[in-house]
Amino acid sequence: MKVQGPRFRDVSKAICLVIISAFTVINCGNSGQENTEILPPAANSQLDESADGRTISGIAPTSSDGSLTVVLLEPRASQEFSAPEEPVQMDQLGMEFLPPVLLATVGQPVHFHNGEDILHNVRVYNIDTKETAFNISTPIGGTYEHHFDTAGTYRVACDIHPQMGASVVVSATPYATVAERSGRFTLDNITPGQYMATIHAGPERSQRSVTIAADTTDLDLTEN
Repeated sequence: MKVQGPRFRDVSKAICLVIISAFTVINCGNSGQENTEILPPAANSQLDESADGRTISGIAPTSSDGSLTVVLLEPRASQEFSAPEEPVQMDQLGMEFLPPVLLATVGQPVHFHNGEDILHNVRVYNIDTKETAFNISTPIGGTYEHHFDTAGTYRVACDIHPQMGASVVVSATPYATVAERSGRFTLDNITPGQYMATIHAGPERSQRSVTIAADTTDLDLTEN
């Protein structure tokens, strides 16, 4: 059995004094402050970011003029989304803009391509502000790339051929889809939480709050 000498006892006392002093300083520094519990970010969020995204099927109002309906979901909780690097494209083909409704995300490259053997132009403007985004000529086989920096619905026109027209719907979130003629739609990778749903049915536009629960698979946007 080892015997602890005086030097060892002195070192032990010094260590104890240091620990006691540190504990005292910490307690004094916290005196007079409320004992506030800091919740983790997920507890304060309206979106369950830990949950897997699910596919939501639903039905939306149809337009009175036969136009396609667009459904957008925007999270109520503040959330940033990176712009996709992969471009989307609208073609000028057969004296039409195709597709008639194109979806894009803010900042995503959008290509306007002339796929036929005649000269066209592309004039794009915001339907709400009437502000022109751009107006360019598209030579035969030519492609123009544009990045929309503001969400909204944009009208696409060809002044050379007035019968040509289409729309580009630019959203701040990736949760957007074009519904079928019947109003049926599908949205992918939707996490549970609170959303604002925006429905573009031709010239008519409506908004409503929706809740996506952990077991939600269907969404009826036709209910009042």
